[in-house]
Amino acid sequence: MTTITREQQKQILIDTANHVISRDNTSPYSENLRELARIALASLEAEKGADPVVFTDERNLHHIARGRETSLIWGKQNQEVGDIPLYRHAQPVPVVPDEMATSDDMNLYQKSFAQGYNACRNAMLNGGKSRKRIKSGSL
Repeated sequence: MTTITREQQKQILIDTANHVISRDNTSPYSENLRELARIALASLEAEKGADPVVFTDERNLHHIARGRETSLIWGKQNQEVGDIPLYRHAQPVPVVPDEMATSDDMNLYQKSFAQGYNACRNAMLNGGKSRKRIKSGSL
């Protein structure tokens, strides 16, 4: 039996993904292979020492890659030999656009647009918990 290091696994996955991408992608499985390679790379790059969130097996990976909610996953208590651990990675910080400035040079429509834009921006910053309500016709 041959032992493959994490670095070798990572390089094999990168080479395989590049090969699939560079080929004629008429195969119905090429997109699935790319997605599986992406998932496998992400799991290899997971923080060392991080505990897996759930487990699955190889038969269910294609359902997970497609984002199907009916994928079979199970917790650590039901883990068996050969199960594939799935990890949760830190989510990126949401990006909120800059506030839109208003000026006296703007016409009514431009000011109204800026006020609505800024109200949406404030709602994003507050996580949708804004208390201020704008009545229609008050702009």
